[in-house]
Amino acid sequence: MVRNTRSGGVYVIATPTSHLEVRFARNRRDVKAAQLLRYRIFYKEMGASANLRTKFFRRDFDHYDRACDHLLVIDRRRLRMRPVMLGSVVGTCRLIRRGVADQGGGFYSAGEFDLAPLLRGPGECVEVGRSCVDPGYRTGAVIDRMWRAIADYIVAHQIGVLFGCASLPGTRPEQQAELLSYLYHHHLAPEDARPRAVASRYVDMCMRPADQIDPKRAWAALPPLLKGYLRLGAKIGDGAVVDEQFNTTDVCIVLQTARLTQRYLRHYRAQFGSLEAA
Repeated sequence: MVRNTRSGGVYVIATPTSHLEVRFARNRRDVKAAQLLRYRIFYKEMGASANLRTKFFRRDFDHYDRACDHLLVIDRRRLRMRPVMLGSVVGTCRLIRRGVADQGGGFYSAGEFDLAPLLRGPGECVEVGRSCVDPGYRTGAVIDRMWRAIADYIVAHQIGVLFGCASLPGTRPEQQAELLSYLYHHHLAPEDARPRAVASRYVDMCMRPADQIDPKRAWAALPPLLKGYLRLGAKIGDGAVVDEQFNTTDVCIVLQTARLTQRYLRHYRAQFGSLEAA
């Protein structure tokens, strides 16, 4: 089902399976619920550094939230126990399209990566960010549901390129040498569509030669959300960036949506069904 949002875009309600519902935020209360989950994951679990406003409100928020479309995974069992959304959102990410970013605010990842190779063409593109899942829900099924909704969003908005920051834990890239080197040797984006970390923050990802990497071990150690991008054909930009505030080492992912092959589309449609226009 596809409906209009307040911003004139669309939100997609995925066909419910079991007790989980996947849809886009409809109002400020929905967005606040997503921000509360982000605070719990990024600040309480992962050790991000909070300023006074963030600590006071116990929410992760910035000016990009006003323009983004916020994808939510909702546990309807929790929703029945509470009269409002708070605590019911167990997964989230936010998306901002070029047309929205051009109206003000730009893209969040432009602070870490030179996006010029992705923005040269006239077509629509979307940045995905602030992705997180409650610890009790970090399963392939939850991430698949999120990706199914993103795939429908891509079709609805005729998006040609999806990009954003994906994170590895910690701010010491040398401790992630095998993972960063694996991404460099096996998943580097084509040169004409390869964002590069801004010069002042650039960290060389090629820390080890290819023959000193165990690809199976590296793949197994990658965060689940990053694996989700790569399974769909995403590639990685040149250089990593240390994000001291969020206690992470970031890479830039790039997905040419034409690479969403029929094999992947069949996988999502077969597993979760297809949406019908309202």
